Amino acid sequence: MIDKNSSHLAGEFLVAGELSRRGYSVSITMGNAKSIDILADTKKGVIKIDAKAGRTKGNWPISKDSIEKDMYYIFVYLQTFKEIENNKAPEFFIVSGREILNKKLVTRWKTRQGIRYSDLKNKKYKERWDKLPKPKESQ
Repeated sequence: MIDKNSSHLAGEFLVAGELSRRGYSVSITMGNAKSIDILADTKKGVIKIDAKAGRTKGNWPISKDSIEKDMYYIFVYLQTFKEIENNKAPEFFIVSGREILNKKLVTRWKTRQGIRYSDLKNKKYKERWDKLPKPKESQ
């Protein structure tokens, strides 16, 4: 069984790698109690990113009170081990904090809150890297 922290770290590194591949200069913040996982340099300045990762299609735990309007949230479905063996790539869902709050994407369960995979698996969020400001041009 993979622990939750390993999945979260895998998600952070996958998001940072994908951003770098797309031309962003990125910095990963380290530590356990942090709200910002990645900083990315864009034409509009540095943006803050919170990466959330999981291996199931259930949900990503996140409370409505922790959402920052000006932050970007990138949710990663890492895939099950069987899907990985079949060369299935991770899925990325890009959502701004403003969208999460305006579209009321956070669902409340009995003991916690989160965002459902099924609410993000559509063309509004899946692989929507274009929602991020363009990367700052390299020197």
